[in-house]
Amino acid sequence: MRIIKTLLTGIAAMAAIPVFAQRSATIVAGQVVNRTADAPAVMTWNLCDPIVDSRMGTRLAEDGTFRFETDGITRFHNATLKYGKFINFFVAPGDSVHLLIDAAKLKDGASDAVRFGGAHAAENAQLDAVSDYLIERLYSYPEPLDKNGTPAAVVTQIKKRTEQTTDSLEVYVQRKGIALTPAVRDFVQRDMIFTLANQLLDYRREDPEARMALFGDPIFGIHDTLNLNTMMFPYHLSVYANQCVDTDTTVHTVWRAGKYAEAARKILRVLSREPATVCRDVMVWGWMNPFAEEFPALCDSVPELRTAFVDGSLYERLETFCRKMSEAPSFPDTPIRGIAYLNADSSVTEVPEGDIFAYLTAKYPEKVLYIDVYATWCGPCRAELKEAPELHKLMQGKDVVFVNLCLGSDRAAWNKLIGQLRLEGENYWFDTDATNLFLSTYQLPGYPTYILVRRDGRIATLQAGRPSDLEYTIREITELLLTD
Repeated sequence: MRIIKTLLTGIAAMAAIPVFAQRSATIVAGQVVNRTADAPAVMTWNLCDPIVDSRMGTRLAEDGTFRFETDGITRFHNATLKYGKFINFFVAPGDSVHLLIDAAKLKDGASDAVRFGGAHAAENAQLDAVSDYLIERLYSYPEPLDKNGTPAAVVTQIKKRTEQTTDSLEVYVQRKGIALTPAVRDFVQRDMIFTLANQLLDYRREDPEARMALFGDPIFGIHDTLNLNTMMFPYHLSVYANQCVDTDTTVHTVWRAGKYAEAARKILRVLSREPATVCRDVMVWGWMNPFAEEFPALCDSVPELRTAFVDGSLYERLETFCRKMSEAPSFPDTPIRGIAYLNADSSVTEVPEGDIFAYLTAKYPEKVLYIDVYATWCGPCRAELKEAPELHKLMQGKDVVFVNLCLGSDRAAWNKLIGQLRLEGENYWFDTDATNLFLSTYQLPGYPTYILVRRDGRIATLQAGRPSDLEYTIREITELLLTD
């Protein structure tokens, strides 16, 4: 089998972009044409940035136009627009990317459904032409990757599938007449490896030595900066960093005890053993940024952070984020429609268009709200929903309301799940457009997510504890009940 080797000569333009650029506006705009009545009305941009991994959502204008602008892109990598399906494209700080999307062709899977203009237009067209084929191919192997095999055996599997997919891709692009540049070929090789690796996130969870051996294997190039060109790599780095941190068994203990500065120092000491690269920066950021939301005094309390990053601009970003978190949090008033509420008699009421948090706090005044954001198809969500009754029981008689928001799910499946699990609390369902707007407005990482809202309607945290983490979650809720 013929393997396409890494083609460094083709990535000069990519490598010339600063590792983490100073803030510069990046624009993604375009128009959706040939829409039908059932076509999505919301466009979502998943930035997929290693530092600012957020979503942006917007309703299409009457003529189908859309426009996003952000200073959250820190380096060159691939990102996605979601409009019924995912559209892959390259983006870098300061870019202006334009797309013309034919909704009818997109629905039919036509190869010319998307036209690119602006930055990286040729490379974006090539990426779009092969992305769906690669994903389908990588997930189509009849035998799954062996999540119980030895690290060496799993790496051999990944190498073999990468070779097979490369050979298959060569046949595909020749048949379709697609000419891939060396830069795009290099990207594809890296992206295939980490797409496969991300199928192994639950590999031998109870065996930290095996997990470290697998996720740290040389095939993944943990400190190869060019791997950051693929949005899949930071997820791999996150797993690797978690395994590193878990070698210090006291980290989670001091964190749960509220000793945040001590926990941060322990994490920094562990990660400082890694080579001083920007890939290590991503690992440190992945731990410290969530800390700052819970502990805004992080930068003031842990002066070691000032020199923890190879790229000093990341400390400046973290310091700015800490200042923002220390202020009273504010969130946009985003009108959302397409939400339904399940009444006590099992009938369904459509919720009026408006800001969902304004609606909830008006409906449940002076109450602390514990909000479970889940999807019917999400395994961890269902497991947590089964743990929730114990939390409800222990908080019975308190001024807290448990609200379940079902997103990204079939409406009939929502009704069925509530019956199967006898789901307690207040139950709401979001349609596809409402789901996309909600996730992007509040920058939720995925499912399940837990949100705590104060009595006055202000969001206390978007990263509340899970029902299964009973002691910690009760403490969070109790603190709000006592202080508000």
